[in-house]
Amino acid sequence: MAKVISLFNHKGGVSKTTSTYHIGWKMASLGKKVLIIDADPQCNLTGLTLGLEDYDSLFAFYDSKRNTDIFNSLAPIFALDGNSPPIQKTDVTATKNPNLFILAGHIRFAEIDTQIATAITSSGTIPILKRFIGAINALIRKLIQVHEFDIVLIDMSPSVSATNNCILMSSDYFIIPTSPDFYCYQAIDSLSNVLPKWSDNIASFRLGNDDYSLPKAAPKMLGFISQNYRVYTTDSKLDENDPKSMSRAYSAWLDKIKDITNTKLVPSLQQKQMVVEKELFMKAVNYDAPYHLAGIQNFNTLIPTSQKLSKPIYELTQEDGRNAGTAWAGATWEREEKGKKYGVKYNIEQANTVYTALCKSLLEMVA
Repeated sequence: MAKVISLFNHKGGVSKTTSTYHIGWKMASLGKKVLIIDADPQCNLTGLTLGLEDYDSLFAFYDSKRNTDIFNSLAPIFALDGNSPPIQKTDVTATKNPNLFILAGHIRFAEIDTQIATAITSSGTIPILKRFIGAINALIRKLIQVHEFDIVLIDMSPSVSATNNCILMSSDYFIIPTSPDFYCYQAIDSLSNVLPKWSDNIASFRLGNDDYSLPKAAPKMLGFISQNYRVYTTDSKLDENDPKSMSRAYSAWLDKIKDITNTKLVPSLQQKQMVVEKELFMKAVNYDAPYHLAGIQNFNTLIPTSQKLSKPIYELTQEDGRNAGTAWAGATWEREEKGKKYGVKYNIEQANTVYTALCKSLLEMVA
C-alpha cells in the first residue's frame, strides 16, 4: 500500500524543498515509484525538479501540460455550484529519474485556503463544504490509484494555514525539517500546540466513507532532520554519525531542539497517536537518538550546480562541475591529508551516504 509523507515546518528556510527532492530521487533510485507534490505556491520544487528558472518558463510549462498541476487539478472541486465532478485530471510529469514523477505546483494554489478555512468551521451547517476538506486527499489517493505509486512526498509551504492543515491530515506520516538555531527551536515549541489542534480540527471529517473523507488515522511523525549547518571536522570513513562533525554553535542548538522534541513535541503528539513508536524508530534509524533522523551539512558549493542541472547533489560528477559554470568549478575535486579526505568528491560521497541511510530508514519505518 502506498504511503504519503509530508515535509512540514512553518519556519521557512529549512530546506524542505531540497529535502523533498533529494529524498524522492533517492527512494526512486532504490526501486520505489515515487511522486513528489509541490504544495507550496512559491513552486520552488517544480522549478528545481524541472529546471524552470522564472515565471515565463513556469507558465510555458503550464500551457504545454494543459494546466495539469495541483491548482487546476483541484479547481473543479472548489466550484460552488454543488455539482462538481470527481477528480479527473490525473496527469503527472516525468523527471530525469525514470521512477520519479512530480505533480507541479501553481502560484494560485493559495487561493483555495479561504474556502478550506470556511469549510472547517462551517461544514456542520453547510454540508456541501465538506468536500473542500477532503479534496486534496481525494486527489492524492486518485493519483496513487491511477499511477500505482509506492511513495508520495509532499513539499508543504511554511505557513499555519487551513490548506496545510488538510494536507498534513491527508498524509500517513510527516517529517519536520529543521536548522539547528533559535528560530527552529521556537518552531518546534509552537508545533507542539499547532499539530494536536490540527488533528482536533478535522477529527469529524475522518468518519465518512465517501471520496472526500480524510484517512481514518492521524498522520504519524517519523522524526526531524537537521540541516544547513557547517562542519569543522571530516571523517575519512564517510561516517556521518560523529556528532563532532557539527560546529559547536550549531551543536548547542541541536541539543536544545532534541530536548524540546522529546520533552514537549513528542508527548503532545502521543496524546493524538501522531508519532511512530520509539522502538520502531530505534530499530530503523542508526543515526541518532529518537527522533533525530539525519544530519545534513550545508553543501553550499554544490547547491548551485545541483539547481542548474536539476540533479541531486549525490549524483553530480566531476564533469558537471566543469560544465555548469558555477562556483564549484574552481574547487578541489579530491585530496587526502593525514588520512582524511577533502574536496568536492568527498562531499558528494558524504551526501550519498547520508541520503541513502536516511531513505532506507524511512522506508523501513513506513513498510
